[in-house]
Amino acid sequence: MDNKLLLDKIDSYRHHFDNNYVGGIPKLFNETGIFLSFITTLSAIEALAGLMAPSKPTGERFITFIETYFPAGYHLHAGGFWKFRNTMIHSFSPGFYYLTCHTSRMHLKEVAEGSLLLNAEDFYGALLLSSSNYFEALLLDANLQANFIKRVADIDGGAPITVSITRN
Repeated sequence: MDNKLLLDKIDSYRHHFDNNYVGGIPKLFNETGIFLSFITTLSAIEALAGLMAPSKPTGERFITFIETYFPAGYHLHAGGFWKFRNTMIHSFSPGFYYLTCHTSRMHLKEVAEGSLLLNAEDFYGALLLSSSNYFEALLLDANLQANFIKRVADIDGGAPITVSITRN
C-alpha cells in the first residue's frame, strides 16, 4: 500500500476514534453515565488492541496494549483490567473494582481488601495517553502498519465508514 493511502486510512480511523471515543466518553462523567463510561473506555482499548495485534487472542492483545501504551502505573494491573473488562461486558458488574467519577485522589487505590477504586476521568486520561502513544508508534512502525491494514480490512475488525444521507 502506498504511504499516502496508508496515512489516509490511519487519519480516517483516528478521526472516527476521536469523534466517538475521545469526544463521547466525557459526556458520561456523571452518576448515571459512569458505568457506561467504563464500558466505552474498555471498548476503546479493545479497538486499539485489535489494531495493534489482530492475530493474537483477545485477552493477550488487550493486556499487551495496556502494558505497552498505558502509563507505567497501569502495567501491573493489566491482567486485572482484562478480568474487569470481562465482568463489565459479560456480567454487567465491575467485579473487584469500585467505580467513581470526580474522585481522582483515590484512583487505583485499594479501598477494600483486593479491590481498587477506579476514577472515570483518570481511566479515560490513561486511554487518551495510550491512544496518542499508539497512533504515534503506528506512523513509525512497519509491523504495526501491517497489523493495522490487516485489521481494518477484516470484516470482523474493519474500520468505520462515513456515510452521508441526503434527501431527494
